[in-house]
Amino acid sequence: MYVDTVIDQAVRRGEFDDLPLAGKPIPGLTGTHDPDWWLKAVIEREQLTGLGPPAMLLKTEDRELDDRLDRELDEQAVREILADFNARVVDARRQLLGGPPVVTPTRDVEHEVARWRARRADR
Repeated sequence: MYVDTVIDQAVRRGEFDDLPLAGKPIPGLTGTHDPDWWLKAVIEREQLTGLGPPAMLLKTEDRELDDRLDRELDEQAVREILADFNARVVDARRQLLGGPPVVTPTRDVEHEVARWRARRADR
């Protein structure tokens, strides 16, 4: 067939050498259908912030929360940030708008304030 011939010629020319996913599984083929797969890929690839389903936004914010808290100089500000974060996590869990489930845990305010104090003392 013509297609096979064209592919064979391309292989001989090395056009398939050094492809980014060579020898690796194709990302996103987990066996479950995610209707938002393309949206998640664009957000991750373009490193967009503030866009996407609440589950993804909260997960990202949770990952960066310690750094955000470390920039604060006032304990009350740390407590307010944590209270706001926890309220948004709880609110997102109550939403039934679809999208991926919210699995981000709330943060224990007293524990996080103690961790914040310890990190400040180490500086």
